[in-house]
Amino acid sequence: MDTLDQPINPPEKALRRDRIRTFTLFILILITIVIVIYSALFTQGGNRLTAPLVKNQLESTLKQPITLQTFFLSYNQFELAFTDEARNSIQTKGHYTLFPPRIDAFYDLNLSTPAGINTLKTPLYINGTLKGAYHRLALSGNVKIFHGAADYNATLLFTQLDSIELELHQIKYQSLMDALEYPHDSDTRLNGNLIVSGLKQRTINASSTLKATTNRFVPSVIMEDDNESFDFWSLLADENGKIAPFTLNAQVNAQIDELGILEQFVSYPLQTSAALNVTLQGSQQQLQLNAQGKAAKGDIDTQLTLHKLRPSKLKLDIKHADIPSLFTLLSLPAPISGTLDGSIDSNFSKATVTLAIQKAHTHPSILKREYGITQPDMTFDSTVKMTITPKERHYSGSFKSNLENIRLDNSPDHDQMLQELLRQINQNRPKGEI
Repeated sequence: MDTLDQPINPPEKALRRDRIRTFTLFILILITIVIVIYSALFTQGGNRLTAPLVKNQLESTLKQPITLQTFFLSYNQFELAFTDEARNSIQTKGHYTLFPPRIDAFYDLNLSTPAGINTLKTPLYINGTLKGAYHRLALSGNVKIFHGAADYNATLLFTQLDSIELELHQIKYQSLMDALEYPHDSDTRLNGNLIVSGLKQRTINASSTLKATTNRFVPSVIMEDDNESFDFWSLLADENGKIAPFTLNAQVNAQIDELGILEQFVSYPLQTSAALNVTLQGSQQQLQLNAQGKAAKGDIDTQLTLHKLRPSKLKLDIKHADIPSLFTLLSLPAPISGTLDGSIDSNFSKATVTLAIQKAHTHPSILKREYGITQPDMTFDSTVKMTITPKERHYSGSFKSNLENIRLDNSPDHDQMLQELLRQINQNRPKGEI
């Protein structure tokens, strides 16, 4: 047989050998890379080389110098511990897998010094666990803050907070106010809970209960308002002045023994107990707030509409309020007794105020001593309607008393009486407030 008729090196076999060589080379390179990465990351020598990089990254993130005490990383375990210059410490340790991705770890934050990485101006202790897949993580643990404690459960979706449940236990309100640098003097303790879900999708549902228990309260000097105005839209908007769409359905139930604890936030020295139920529903375009409560022995119903997070309409109704309790609410001595019904209807450019007083009885000694007004001892019913705009005010009303003739001897007229009463109210406001 002629040898020229036989193929010496078939092309298919040559190509197959080339593919095998290429695949073998790829496997060798991959194995080499894995060995290098393993040696660089998961061995004691690799940890020593990586530790300075980890320290620099932490200092860059925290913007604080730290001391790295422990750094350990293996193919399925890790441990990290460091302290700052104020001796605040953070420690975490756990297990993880890459395939499938999962983590199971615990963490402990001892931020006992209000300095360094602790910017809250109060001691803070947090410990808890972190479990789950990397796209969905569950956190649970305990926080000790403001001489009280809070238990929490939270869910992170792709590292963003999606839901949280919080239980408050004996939070010391005095410590909270001290951290905010507000004058305050009370023994108030806060207990309650907060449940929020749908944060990641911005379809937010929230509910909360709060009880503020106060046995001792002493009014403090109210800090002057800086008169800096703001609205929620500006507060929540991004740098382009836009807010990502959201829907909100929230409900809050609060029981407060002493409203005076809110004096620094409302810039007025209130004094009474109150119970309140608030619902807030809507979107970034329009929110509707409804609040029903009991204060001054009466019922209070409030409706507030916010258009693009700016107040656009307010309606407030007061039913069967006890007048002496209302004056107590405003930290003023009561010159009359009786009951009051009233309402306020406002679109923030025009407001109508209606007041109706029934079975009122004057207290001449208090009128004279506290307000410089001389009036006889009498009983009366009265209604007053006020229409208020930025440029003018209109009053109308009626007054019926048990006296046919009222003689005012060296006493101011009714306009002066009103001005005197307003002056007394304004004396309780912070200096400089109108």
